[in-house]
Amino acid sequence: MFTERLSDDIWRTCVDSMPIFGIDMVIFSRIYGVLMGRRINNPAKGKLFVPGGRVYKNERIKDAFNRILLSETGFTFSFEKSTSMGLYEHFYNVTNWSTIECSTHYIIEGRLIEVDPENIKLKINLNEQHSNFEWISLEDMQSNAIHSYSKTYLNKIKDLKSN
Repeated sequence: MFTERLSDDIWRTCVDSMPIFGIDMVIFSRIYGVLMGRRINNPAKGKLFVPGGRVYKNERIKDAFNRILLSETGFTFSFEKSTSMGLYEHFYNVTNWSTIECSTHYIIEGRLIEVDPENIKLKINLNEQHSNFEWISLEDMQSNAIHSYSKTYLNKIKDLKSN
């Protein structure tokens, strides 16, 4: 049992008052790289970013993982087969609804989802967060189009795969 999406007024109060816990889906193929979408909303508007979302109150992390992955990509993957990449802090000086400077603070668990290229039949959902998705190779990680927080995941994958 968990709370559904909050009203805009309550969500704004939460963002203004506390860190938000979320999960980023780092979908990785050894052939294609990491799946990222171009954000259409703040924070990180216009940048390539991995899919992700916040955990709802009273929602188990495994359930949030399944909900976020399905709603952001249209595909499912076993939580147990994903790997935690650790906890990260994301700080922004803007929110989705604000044009003035304010802060947004996320505490994020990155989850590595390694997919087999032969089985990639992702029907990517273009939801309200991304205009398009593309695969970013680990060699292209210096692109200015990629948000610095997503570059952190690319660096971590490079380190993991080189060991």
